[in-house]
Amino acid sequence: MISKQLRIPLLIFIFAGTTIVLGKLILDPNIGKRQPTPVAFPQNVPLEGWQFQKSEPFISKTDKKGQTVGKPFAKGKYYRYSQNNLLLDIEMVYELESFSAYQQFLSNYSPVEYGSNEQFFVTRQKPGIGTYGMYVAQNRAYLTTCMNSRGGGTLTRQEFNDNRDRYDLMSDRTIPWLLGQRNLRDTRCLWNHFSIPLNKSSPQTAYLILEKAWISWYQWWIVRYPQG
Repeated sequence: MISKQLRIPLLIFIFAGTTIVLGKLILDPNIGKRQPTPVAFPQNVPLEGWQFQKSEPFISKTDKKGQTVGKPFAKGKYYRYSQNNLLLDIEMVYELESFSAYQQFLSNYSPVEYGSNEQFFVTRQKPGIGTYGMYVAQNRAYLTTCMNSRGGGTLTRQEFNDNRDRYDLMSDRTIPWLLGQRNLRDTRCLWNHFSIPLNKSSPQTAYLILEKAWISWYQWWIVRYPQG
């Protein structure tokens, strides 16, 4: 129980704090709409069991006329690694406002035409890692997922929204949001698109290689996720 001596000062403190927050909401139209920290893609990311080969900016997909296909993105990075004679390509895209819909991501950013292979799309879920999907196209095996800042990877809008409800609305983001220091919902996504050639291997064998690489990659990136 709060004593009578402390009750009035506490009420005054709460009233003053509420007044300050409301004042900021009225005076600052950009309250709660601050831009998150931009991602800084390093030139080389260590990947267990793989040898780094090269990295370069990953640009938006274009058509034969050089026009951007789908939604352009502000930041992307391409990495290549080798393991014996096997080459692993990793494409990353940083979206500030994402809905984590993998069909849209593949349509906008993937260098291969996706659609006819949807029936062969394999979805996996691992505790602490989240959901990711794999498929085969043009003699290559692919793994794709949206890395959330909290809650693991997601593939669908529903999964993404569930993570936002679970980890954003009832978290330490509320007070900074009221003070205009960050957005209430963290709608950012680090899309990851892994691929390796099949080289006469079965899709199942290729999927195991991609999964192992992805788990190591995720564990490195999640603790370095840009603040938002």
